[in-house]
Amino acid sequence: MLVGNFVDGDSRVQKEARCAAAAGWDTFLVGRSPSGRREEYALGAARVVRAAETMTATRYRAAHPHRRGVRGLVAYRSAELSRARHQRQRLRQRDLVADRELVARRVADGAGALEVLWAGAVLRVRALSVRLRGRWVAVRKGAFDRNYAAAASGPSSALERLLVRRGGEAAAWAAQPRLADFEDSFGRMADELAPDVLHANDAEMLGVAVRAAVRARAAGRRVAVVYDAHEYTAGDIRPEDVTWAPVMTAQEAKYIPMADAVVTAVDTFADKLVEHHGLAVRPTVVRNMPEASTFTVPGGRGPGVRGRLGLGPEATLLVYPGSVTPIRGLDTAVRALPQLPEAHLALLVGSRSGHVAELAALAGRLGVAERFHVLDYVPVEDLTDFIASATAGVDTLRRIPTQELTITTKYWSYIGARLPVVVSDVKAAGELTRRLGNGAVFEVDDVDGFARAVRTVARERERYAAVYTDEMLAAHSWEGQVPALLQVYERVSGLRPVPEEADGGSGENSESGESGESGESGEPDDWVPVSRPDPLHVAETAAHS
Repeated sequence: MLVGNFVDGDSRVQKEARCAAAAGWDTFLVGRSPSGRREEYALGAARVVRAAETMTATRYRAAHPHRRGVRGLVAYRSAELSRARHQRQRLRQRDLVADRELVARRVADGAGALEVLWAGAVLRVRALSVRLRGRWVAVRKGAFDRNYAAAASGPSSALERLLVRRGGEAAAWAAQPRLADFEDSFGRMADELAPDVLHANDAEMLGVAVRAAVRARAAGRRVAVVYDAHEYTAGDIRPEDVTWAPVMTAQEAKYIPMADAVVTAVDTFADKLVEHHGLAVRPTVVRNMPEASTFTVPGGRGPGVRGRLGLGPEATLLVYPGSVTPIRGLDTAVRALPQLPEAHLALLVGSRSGHVAELAALAGRLGVAERFHVLDYVPVEDLTDFIASATAGVDTLRRIPTQELTITTKYWSYIGARLPVVVSDVKAAGELTRRLGNGAVFEVDDVDGFARAVRTVARERERYAAVYTDEMLAAHSWEGQVPALLQVYERVSGLRPVPEEADGGSGENSESGESGESGESGEPDDWVPVSRPDPLHVAETAAHS
């Protein structure tokens, strides 16, 4: 399994890896290494391998932003050159001071009039040269600094945005250099581990997996590719990186015909993939619901988030675990706090910088900083019980296509925690909430509406929480999603591993961390073939109709 993050905060890939390993697959979950060095650790019977990224392309692009317009022609071509030229100019200016002192000493030592005249003329010419060069250096460095700042907010040029829509790999790697680094690092890992199935999570890993499968085929070994679309890339909007969506959409369009199966997290995403790519078979939907083992009792088994914050039962506590970006709309919740004097908002985040810091500053300006709380992530297996002591879970998504269609992971966690919800009226989440009757819906970006919804849920919390019966939770568990995923693996590979308990519980493959090959077939002893597809078949679920 390949995923372009650090693994730790991604509940979906962790659950996929654990359930595949429990079913008997020798499972390696490959993600990024935060230390820059290769790291490995166990995840149940699976093995997490965090690859050492080269970061060569990403660092180069960061130091060589696009040279835009006249300013781009004047600007230095790289951060290193700009720093070097600026340093050289500072040293020239210091050296000029020393030259003036030398001329003054010659005069004091009684140098001849002609010598003094000549030395003074040379010094004046050099001083003029240093001054003019300093102005030129300042112009070029200033142009580079402004160009660099512009690249930070919009890293790609109009020409590049045009080229990436054509689907060319060179343009994609130039616009999104992380793709080149992923290919360099993750592609090497895919070759090293020599799997039977490559599960590519998100479009950024799809090309890596397909190219690894092609290399394996050239070496006489078949690798099946499963593409897991976590997001609706064509409908994503990232103002800070305008080429991300077109690059990933182009990557998806280019490589999805070469995938052996397509999986996605939301029914509406499956429909959009069929619509955009002409898939002959609808992708398998594997919803990112919490595991039944994490389900909790009403209010949780321990003090949870309420106890962590030292809040009594009378306080209205709103909780939000997950990614925090402007498009998630959490500023709506912060702006509503002045209208909710007994309400607290707790974010469970991976970092306190970026937009989280902006929200904290906003809370300070509104005078509600003492009721705005930022906590660290908790382990996936502890999340539902931790948040269950809150009054409600919030999901304040704004209107962009992908968020209109998605049900976020946190929403399923709220169900597992038996937590009423307050959600914006984006299509999918709004409709689901009205159907389940587990919370209140407010209009996107409506601060007053959000405050009204919170008051409603706080006042009638028991009624909203009553929908969470044991039967309802069972219908919204990860265990109900696992069979479909395992069937995909078996179908595309033609293999059916024997679960550990059915094999006497030896667990040799998952414990050893090795591929466990034996026999002339090159397949582990505890795998049996099941209708192996033709190695040259066209992907059933990704063929263009």
